[in-house]
Order: sequence, then structure tokens, then C-alpha cells
Amino acid sequence: MSWKSYENAVEKGPGALLFKAFGLILAVLIVLGITGYIFGLFGEAAQVAQEELGPKAALAKYEWFIEQANGIEKMDKDITMFEDRTKQIDEQYKSYGDDKAKWPAHIQVQYNKEKQQGREDLIAIASQRNNLVKEYHSASDKFNWKPFQTRPDKPKERFNDYVVK
Repeated sequence: MSWKSYENAVEKGPGALLFKAFGLILAVLIVLGITGYIFGLFGEAAQVAQEELGPKAALAKYEWFIEQANGIEKMDKDITMFEDRTKQIDEQYKSYGDDKAKWPAHIQVQYNKEKQQGREDLIAIASQRNNLVKEYHSASDKFNWKPFQTRPDKPKERFNDYVVK
């Protein structure tokens, strides 16, 4: 240390030296804090990407689409079965004639009850199927789910087919 530096320190006093040291430490801490925050954001982004796009998430999403597609196919078969059942009801009562007004009262009641039950069952299963289809469509519209979609063309809803009948 030169004599001149010592004289400058004496002139300014020991507080000036402490202030400079404190300022330097504060600047280093601010830079480290900002750097840590930025790296923390990258780390959090990497964690979210891993959770949403990682192999485990990809497998879970793919399996979900497979389960939904299988559920929709099963519901399609069930709908076909219930459609056939409503046709069978008409076939069962065909022997009474085409004019239902001429049928015996107890047969009309029985027919109407069976036909109504068949329609309600058909609408219920179509409604369940459409809920699966809506979930499938909703998930396939998400950018991080779309690659795992199992059907290139989305299944169509069928509930409206049965509302008017």
C-alpha cells in the first residue's frame, strides 16, 4: 500500500471503505439473486415439461385415449344392441296388426311400456357414449394431448339420432 492510498483512506475515513465493501457485496448478492431466479424459472419450466410431456405422462395419455376409444366402441355395440331390441319389440307385437288402436288395452299398455323402456335405455347408452366422445374431443384439442390421440378422425356424437324418435 502506498503512502498516497493511506492518505486518501485517512481523509475519507474508515466508513468510506466499509461503504464500498458493502456496496460490492450488495451488487454481488443482487446479481446472484437474479441469476438464481432465472435458473429457477428454467428449472420449473423443465419440471413442467417433464410432467406434461415426459415418457410417463405420454404413456398415461396414450393409455387414456386407448381406454376412451375402447369405451366408445363398446358403447357403439351397445347402441346397436338396443336399436335391435326396439326393433324386436315391434316385431313381437306385429301379430296384433298395424293399427294399434284395435289392440286389446292390456297389450297396448304392455307394448307402450316395453317400447318406452327400450327408448329410454337407448337414449341413456347414447348419452353415456356422447359423454365419452366429448371427453375424447376435449382431450384431443389440448396441444399436449393431441399427439397421443388414437383416432385420426374424431368419433361423432349420436345422441341427436334418438331425441326425435
